[in-house]
Amino acid sequence: MGFQEELFQKRRRGFVVLKNVFLSGLFLVLLALLLGRLMYVCRDKRDNWRQDNFAQLPRDSVDVVFIGNSHQFCSVNTDLLYDEYGINGFMLATPAQTVPMSYYAAMEAIELQHPDVIVFEVLYCANDFRTVLPELSHSFFDGMPACRAKWEGIRDLIEEEERIYYHLNFGRYHSRWKSLTEEDFQSDLTSPRGSFFCDTIEPNWNIPVVPRGEKKEMPEEMLQYLEKMVELCRENDVRMVWYVAPFNALKDEEAFYEDVFERQRVFNWVEDYAQDQGIPFYNLFYEIDQIGFDWEKDFMDTQHLNCYGQEKLTRYMAERGYFGF
Repeated sequence: MGFQEELFQKRRRGFVVLKNVFLSGLFLVLLALLLGRLMYVCRDKRDNWRQDNFAQLPRDSVDVVFIGNSHQFCSVNTDLLYDEYGINGFMLATPAQTVPMSYYAAMEAIELQHPDVIVFEVLYCANDFRTVLPELSHSFFDGMPACRAKWEGIRDLIEEEERIYYHLNFGRYHSRWKSLTEEDFQSDLTSPRGSFFCDTIEPNWNIPVVPRGEKKEMPEEMLQYLEKMVELCRENDVRMVWYVAPFNALKDEEAFYEDVFERQRVFNWVEDYAQDQGIPFYNLFYEIDQIGFDWEKDFMDTQHLNCYGQEKLTRYMAERGYFGF
């Protein structure tokens, strides 16, 4: 074989190798995109669409981020805040978002947006658990983009044998194809600011309130995550605002009120802690009369406000500068 022919064969083999590498890489990229799309389509998005919308926002485009559980997103309307008061906020609260989960929500908010203010609704300071039922833990993590907060949160809060289903959640939802609807293929499922809307009306009754002097320390492990949240915000020059939205007992019976009273005692303790840390705290149990709830119209159940009560509470807080603006 002549020199020219040998050189040609070497180049040909090199081209074949490069072609195979390129095609293999292209296949892996397409496979990853397909898997990502399948995980999105098959995922139950009823409770985690906020994370999807938050991940798609332009960086540094949000001034205030709201974290916490359902009492947070049932209490504040971020669309109304922007339309009527020019406050550009995002509702990053998810159902049953525990204090540890809220810490990682604050980390995510700072990592992706670095807002001026993080507003935390403190209801779950009275609870002593790191996560909740798997379906609600998935509500928090599944829509979260690949970021430090997600990786650290899963490693910290999820049992080792379950973590793979939070990074590759197709394994959890693969059978859901049987119940897919047109909505599952859409990417814009809600308000661009994460607002929650519910016009269900259930009559409520006056909420009983314990004296301010009655206090109970919050669970120790939850306090550790609260302290981590405070330190995280300080290190990143983010202001915090804490508040608690008023709620009632599940039923108008004496046996159901003790839980509400115990929680209120914890909120009073958290208020003292917030004052020691220089964090504004608004215990709205003691401002119920000023807010002026309509007990026949403003609640979706005894625990949560509907859209009418939500608008009322949002305006009340905004007009008093409770959101830090």
